[in-house]
Amino acid sequence: MKIRFTRAELDTLTKKSRKAGLSREGYCRRILNGAVVKEAPPAELPLLIREVRRVGYNIDQLLKRANSIGLLDVPQLRKALEDNRVVEKMIVDTYTTPSD
Repeated sequence: MKIRFTRAELDTLTKKSRKAGLSREGYCRRILNGAVVKEAPPAELPLLIREVRRVGYNIDQLLKRANSIGLLDVPQLRKALEDNRVVEKMIVDTYTTPSD
């Protein structure tokens, strides 16, 4: 099947497909199938997610240690861990689709 575009339409399609990291054909197929196509995430996204998870893991370990020896009042650490998990979820939700 052939589809004809004006120069402006083709330029728009090309820009949107590049931002999404897809071919024009792949972009059109996803749009026609009702998918919400987002821009491709920055290349450093996996590193950012890994770092946020690492920080969360460290907070979790501190919580376990503090709780086991009764050294600290842990609510502030629990809040930090909860905040870290919220940030991680926001990053993942922003840059991934349910099919990822």
